[in-house]
Amino acid sequence: MQKKLIFVLILLFTVSVNYAEDDEGISIYKIWGVGDNPDSSEIYIDPSTPVIYVGLVNNDPYQRNVRVTASHEENDFESAILPLSPNTHYEKIVEIRLEFDEVGEHDVDISLIDENGKEVDSEQITVNVVSPIDVKNVTCQDSYVFDSNKNLEVVNSNWFTVTLESNYRAQTDYEVKTWISVVSTDYDGDTNEDIENEDIYYNGKDDLKVVYVSYRSEKEVSFNIPEITADNDEFKIQVHTEIMGLHDYTNDLEETEMVKDTGIISYNYKKTAKTYQFPIHVASYSLFNNINGSNSEMVNDYYQSSKIYDKTIENALNAKFESKNVLPRAYVEDDPYLSFLKVNLENRYDDDQTATVIIESSSGCLSKKTINIDENDADTLYIPFISRLADEGEFNIIVYSNKYYIYNSEEDVDIDPEIVSPVQIYNISYPVDSSAALVSSNSGCVFVGKNYTMNVTLKNNYNRTLTGKLYVGDHYDEDNSYESGVFETTEPITFKLSPKEKNTYSIDLKFNREVNGLIEVVVDTNGAAVDEDDDIAGYSTMVHFDAYNILDIRKVWYNNTILPKIATINEKGGLFLNYPLAGFNNSCAVSFESMVSEDITYKMWVEVYDSNGNLKATSDKKNVVVKAKSTSGNLQTADFDIFFEEGFIGYTLFHAVPLNDFEDVDIFYTEGSGTVSKDINPLAPVGRYSSIDLLSSIPTSTNKVTEVVAPINIDDMAYTENNLNVVISSGLSSIYPVNLTYFYKITISNDNKIIYKSPTYKDIIHSTESKPLKIKLGDVDGETYDIVFEVEIPDFAMESGTYHSMILKKYLTIANNQEIITQEENSEPETYVEPKTEVENTGENSDLENQSATEEENRGIIGNILDTVSSIASNIPIIRNFVY
Repeated sequence: MQKKLIFVLILLFTVSVNYAEDDEGISIYKIWGVGDNPDSSEIYIDPSTPVIYVGLVNNDPYQRNVRVTASHEENDFESAILPLSPNTHYEKIVEIRLEFDEVGEHDVDISLIDENGKEVDSEQITVNVVSPIDVKNVTCQDSYVFDSNKNLEVVNSNWFTVTLESNYRAQTDYEVKTWISVVSTDYDGDTNEDIENEDIYYNGKDDLKVVYVSYRSEKEVSFNIPEITADNDEFKIQVHTEIMGLHDYTNDLEETEMVKDTGIISYNYKKTAKTYQFPIHVASYSLFNNINGSNSEMVNDYYQSSKIYDKTIENALNAKFESKNVLPRAYVEDDPYLSFLKVNLENRYDDDQTATVIIESSSGCLSKKTINIDENDADTLYIPFISRLADEGEFNIIVYSNKYYIYNSEEDVDIDPEIVSPVQIYNISYPVDSSAALVSSNSGCVFVGKNYTMNVTLKNNYNRTLTGKLYVGDHYDEDNSYESGVFETTEPITFKLSPKEKNTYSIDLKFNREVNGLIEVVVDTNGAAVDEDDDIAGYSTMVHFDAYNILDIRKVWYNNTILPKIATINEKGGLFLNYPLAGFNNSCAVSFESMVSEDITYKMWVEVYDSNGNLKATSDKKNVVVKAKSTSGNLQTADFDIFFEEGFIGYTLFHAVPLNDFEDVDIFYTEGSGTVSKDINPLAPVGRYSSIDLLSSIPTSTNKVTEVVAPINIDDMAYTENNLNVVISSGLSSIYPVNLTYFYKITISNDNKIIYKSPTYKDIIHSTESKPLKIKLGDVDGETYDIVFEVEIPDFAMESGTYHSMILKKYLTIANNQEIITQEENSEPETYVEPKTEVENTGENSDLENQSATEEENRGIIGNILDTVSSIASNIPIIRNFVY
């Protein structure tokens, strides 16, 4: 068993030398060591005599028996029973010895225990244990020291010399065990205790040496350290010593000075930090995205050896000047790609150095280059950075000029490689219809509704066989897509291409609407690199298509021979214009020209909708043969008869559906003028002109509102709870500017037999006026009745100078006191035409106006009906109980 030496070394004692504060009982009077200065609060103890003295006094009038105990960490000391005489002037001195194994401050607890086991006094002191050996110097055997900083040393060898000095506290020669450790500049701990700490680069305890240090002399010891790999190119040397079982360590150089002042000796302990540096320093690094003379050869070698073809890289290598922001370019998700780091290096040493730089990505891809740097000089190195997308820019940079000191640091760069498809579109053969007027080698020129084939040639530029899908996507730019149904195409085509192989694939296309824009051709390669921020899956290229309607609709208009009165002029005359009108057959004309070089049969018809989108009238459908396009033009016209029950504002919609060669095409246009082709710059901004075709110099199309003219409307005709409610209002499409005279009557039929027809009555309605009627009907008795309410506006239409009346009708069917259906007939109804040659404004007419107004005010329209039908009301159930 190894015998432990017992020390009491230098003690720092901060309490007063005189501990007794009263003159009763027993107490600790003072504590000191051998050679202690009685006038100093510090206690120095010779390491050769590791003794602590404790002075005790007894102030009681009788002898006291006590024990002295001392404890430090796990070391305890206890004296025998000590008798203290009852004499206040008598001092008992007790010698204490404790074991210490580390230099430094230690807390010691000292207690007095009487014979009954009671603690009667205690003190805690702090002891600073110091070593008699200083580490005077540590230096590398091949190094460079800066003139400006002698304690900064550039090392170029793995041999170090440590100088140990016997300091002024030494009392004898010593056998010293010593070793060194290499630690980071941030580490201040004890390498004996922090074995697994990453800031410890080398712990040399197993390589310790034993040296003999004579009294007040120096001793040099040489140490060889192994290879040091660190993420910092600066370090410290930690020197350990062990003397007579007492361990000490320091990261600094030490010096103990003796100071004599008025016969009193004291000691100053000084520490000086010293740092050691690797010979090669990485001053900075950055991602380098260009191709120039510094890296072009390396780029070429990489792509040649990888057998990857990239047209952009090829152009950059052949360029005379630097190509900027070309790299990096990633092709396949799990495969490495090339970029470069620009590394700035400094040679700190006073001799030329050959530096080796290694870049290793987190996935294990390596690049290695060497560079010669002159003494105390700097240089720049361009080195390939081979990495994968999963590395996310993380890498290790390893730099060394000898195998003793290796700088290895984990770094990262913000790298954003351009995603390049390994399978490229080599060529696209656009479909061009032989009848297309405009043909471009960079655009598809086709017609709506016809099937076409687009041929796409793919080439595999990568170094292994790749598979994937080829299809037409729905985007027309990065952020926007076509609506569903604008065009149709085939399902995705599966491809498999070996390295450098080219193959052509056919894609079917059919446009269901006109298109003048881009569509995307998508190559989605399995395993290809993916841009997570891109909304378009796979690699895509945009191709331009012009898809034209096969029919050029030039104009849609109403071509009536009978014209409605738009306004009254000087009470007698009128303004008659070509508007569609209610109560008559109207002729809607359409002019058009074929855009293809063959005759095509169309089904054509006209629909008219009101402003709420409700279908109001439909013409008969016609099959029309449209002649082929000719160089001289072949404009054709078709007429469609259409009848309107009432006036309204809306839109006329012309439909043309081809019946051969073209599928699912409905070419339509509203009333107005179609686009006429004119010479204009195709790159000019869209929509920059007025909607009016000024002087026929601007290609313009118009969509006009259709106004079906009727000055009076039979509005809100409904049957509820035995009441027939009718509202006569002044116009639905537009308000007639003056009052109008009109006639009205009611017809009731049962089982297609007229059972009642009222006389025709005359009334006047003023501009913007609305006249509600409420007609109470009797019980229906299970019968079904058809009611027709008819209004006639005289002289409201003109044809070839002849006036005609406008007849408006409203239909209603009731049964069992409930409304069944309101007839909205699109077929031609009965039209009452009364030719007249002249119109006079007589006094009778004026009286009639006044009379009508008076009757309306007193009784209303229903009163006139009741006067006429009262005699026969009992024979007709539906009108038996008319009331007013």
